[in-house]
Amino acid sequence: MNIEHENQPTIFLIEEDDDTRPVLRQNLKRYGYHVIVALDEEDAMERVGDGNVQAELILMNLTGKSPEDVLKIGRHIRKHAKYDGHTPLVVMSEKHDENLDGTDVKAGEHDWITYLEDADQLRNLLARLTEKV
Repeated sequence: MNIEHENQPTIFLIEEDDDTRPVLRQNLKRYGYHVIVALDEEDAMERVGDGNVQAELILMNLTGKSPEDVLKIGRHIRKHAKYDGHTPLVVMSEKHDENLDGTDVKAGEHDWITYLEDADQLRNLLARLTEKV
């Protein structure tokens, strides 16, 4: 493992949007995470297929898909990566009802859907799930 990243939790970010990806990656790095990026589901599957992607959390945003569909894809990626099933999976919902703004919904034992209101909400959820205090 790279010494520079030894004490940083690793997030496996799967983000399709070319405009959002670099901003989100930079913010995650600024929050103190090491970030591994995949461009889409296919890229993520290729990356985890070789067994070299070890992450404390999977963070996903797949454009145009429902949060439930993204959860299903994320669970498949987590299983394919041979993670123990306890690796948290967080799906960022891009479109949702206004009354969900600012909520984090537990969607499985280790799965979450976040309806982001601001960057602090994401930072707090990730810190809680990676036990980064």
